[in-house]
Amino acid sequence: METANVRTAEVISRKTPEARGGRPDGAGTPPTAGTPSGPPPLRRAAVAAVRDGGAEARYACACSIEQLLADTAACPTAPASAHVLLDEVRRACADLARALAAEPGKRPAAPVPGPEFLERAMARTAAYTAGLWQAGAARGDAAAETLLRHATDWKTPECYAYDLADIGLVHGQAAAWLAATGERAPVFVVGVRTGGSYLAPLWAAAVADAGRTATAWTTLRPLRTAGRITLAPAETGRLPAALPPGTVVVAVDDQPDTGDTARAVRDALARCYPEARDVVFASPGRTYAVDGTGIRALTRASAVRADGGRLWQLPADAERLTARARAGGAVPAGATVYRVTPFHGPFHEAYGRCATDTEADGAGTRTSTKADAADTRATTKADGADAQAATPGAVPAPSATGVVRISPRNAPFSLVADGPAAPGTRPRAYHFRFIGTGPHGAQGAEAVEALGAFLPPVRHYLDGYLVTGHEEGLRPLGPELPRMSAPHRRQVLEAVVRYWRALDGLGGLGPVDPAVTYAPRERLAAALERLRGRLACPLPVDGGWLDRHLPRRAPLGGTRARIFRTSLPYSHQGWHWQVGAPPAPDGPPVVRRFGLDWIWGGAGALEAELSSFVVENRLDATDLATLRTAVADDRAFDAALDLAGDALWWNVKSWLRRCPAPTPDTARRIAGDLGELARYVSGLR
Repeated sequence: METANVRTAEVISRKTPEARGGRPDGAGTPPTAGTPSGPPPLRRAAVAAVRDGGAEARYACACSIEQLLADTAACPTAPASAHVLLDEVRRACADLARALAAEPGKRPAAPVPGPEFLERAMARTAAYTAGLWQAGAARGDAAAETLLRHATDWKTPECYAYDLADIGLVHGQAAAWLAATGERAPVFVVGVRTGGSYLAPLWAAAVADAGRTATAWTTLRPLRTAGRITLAPAETGRLPAALPPGTVVVAVDDQPDTGDTARAVRDALARCYPEARDVVFASPGRTYAVDGTGIRALTRASAVRADGGRLWQLPADAERLTARARAGGAVPAGATVYRVTPFHGPFHEAYGRCATDTEADGAGTRTSTKADAADTRATTKADGADAQAATPGAVPAPSATGVVRISPRNAPFSLVADGPAAPGTRPRAYHFRFIGTGPHGAQGAEAVEALGAFLPPVRHYLDGYLVTGHEEGLRPLGPELPRMSAPHRRQVLEAVVRYWRALDGLGGLGPVDPAVTYAPRERLAAALERLRGRLACPLPVDGGWLDRHLPRRAPLGGTRARIFRTSLPYSHQGWHWQVGAPPAPDGPPVVRRFGLDWIWGGAGALEAELSSFVVENRLDATDLATLRTAVADDRAFDAALDLAGDALWWNVKSWLRRCPAPTPDTARRIAGDLGELARYVSGLR
C-alpha cells in the first residue's frame, strides 16, 4: 500500500498552490483550478492500482469500466464505437473472471488483458461520458440524465462495501448450481448494474466452462422514474432477439432488499423471452425464485472464506481482535490489555438510538471513546427472516431460514486500554471504522491516506477498516471558532479550503453539462413533508421559507460544471469538523475532519461543500469574508450562499433515515435543530 499511497499523494502534489503559482497557505487558488486533461482523477487512480495488483484488482477495474461504459452506451445518442468498446471490455471481464476463479488473489498467469488495455478503455470511457454530457444528451431526457449520473459517479458494489463476499467464490457457486440442475439447458446471464457488473462475468465463465452458454452475457440498468422501475429501451433493444428453447435466464446482482428491483427485472426479462424456461435471480451465495408473491431463497452457500482471520469475521473477543490488529500492524505490540467497546457517534448522543437504526454516522475515528451498548445485529431484508444478534466485529453464520447480510459498516468499535494516556505515550484507544474491502476499499484507503493531514496521526488500514489512534483534546469547530484569535481563525478556514481542493484533486469525476440542473426546493419540500408526518408536529420551515431561501433549479455541477466524490451525504453534521490546540506556540491549530472517506458518499459540487460547512458551523460575517478570500472564487461562493437552504436537506435526509420511530423528546430536538438551521440561513442574506 505504500507505493499506492505515494502515487495518490503525487496527485495532490501536482495540484498544490505552489505548483500552480498560488500561495502555499491555500488562500490564493480556487479549489477546482488547474485540472489536468484526460480521465478524471478518480478514474486514473482506479487504473493505476492495477499495475501493482493481482487478478482481483484487474478484474475489479475491468468490471468498473464495464458498468461505467454500459451506462454511457445505454444513452440513445451514444456513438456506435462505444458499443464496440463495450464488447471488448466484456470479453476482458470474462477472461479475468476465469483467471480469478483459477487463482483467487493471485496475478493472472498471462498479462492479458493487461494494464495498458484497461488504461485505454478507461480513458475512452471517460471521454464518451464527458462528450455526451457536453453535447447535451441529458437535456430533456430523464433516463439519459440518470444513466449519465451513474456513469459519472463512483459506484461501489455491495460485495466490497457491505454484504461482503469473496467474489472469487461466486464462480464455484455458479458451477455448483449448474451441476445441481441435472440438465444441460442453455443459460443466459444478465447482470443487474452495479453489482451485476462484478458478479455476472463469474457466472458467465462458469456457464461457458459447462458448455451451456445461450448467448453472450450482458448487463442492464434498472431506472426509477415516476415511482416505477423500468429498463432503458436502448439496452433492451440490444438484447438478443430470441433465445434457444428451454433457456434459463439468470439475473445476477447484490443481495436484494425489498425485492422490487428483482421483480421488475424478472418481469421485463420474462416479457422479452416468453419462451424461456425460467428466470432465476442470483446474488453471492444465494439463488432466488422471484414471482408475483415475492422472492424466496432456493439455494444457500457461504459467500466468504471461512478462515475467520479477518477483523470482521472475529467475535467480540478483545484478545483475538487485539491479536489480529497487532499482527496487521494496526495496534502496537506490547503487554497492554484492551477491551472491546462498541462505538456510538454524536448523532446517537444527540437524538438517541432507535432499535431499527443500522447507520454508523461516519464516526469510527471520533475523539470520544464513550459509547453505549451498540445495536449490531445482522439485518435480514431478502426474505423477512430473523437472524441472531452479532457482536461487534462478528459475522453470524448463514441460517437455515434467512439471508444474513454481512455489514461491519453497522458496527464500528474501539479497542480501549484501561487507565488514562500519559503525555507523549501511545494512544490508549484505537477506533475501528469499516470503509470497504477489496480493490475498492484499498483505493478508498489510499485517498484517506492522501487526506491524512485531516486525520489523527496514528492510523492504519486493515481488513477493510480504517483504524485510528484516539487523539486527545479535540473539540467541534463551530463553537470553538469564535473563541480563537483572528490568525488562528484564518488558518483553520484556509485548512478547510485545502481539504476541498484535495477532494477535487483526488476524487474529481469530470465535467457535466452546465445546462443539467436539479431541483433543491422541490426535494427539500418533499423531505420536509415526510419529516412532518414522522414527527407528528409542526415544523419551523414552510413553503414561504423555501421560496425565499432556495432556487427552483440549480446546476448539477455548480458554477464550474464539475463534480467530485464527497462524503457529504453522511458527514455533513457540524461535529465532523474538529479543532485542537496548536502543537507549537507559533503554529496553526490542529484541524481534523471525521468521516472523510467517500465510499458511502456520492457526487457533489464545491457549492454543496461550501453551503453545508457555512450553515453547520454558523459562520459569522468576519469568518464568511475570510472563507470567501480563501476560496478565491466569488461566483462559487455566492452560488453557495444562494444554496444555503440546501444544507437543511442533508440533515432532514439523515433524520428520516436514522430516526424511523422518534420519541417525543427526539421529535422536539429535531424540530428545534431544524429551526436553528433555518434561522441562520434566513440571516445570511
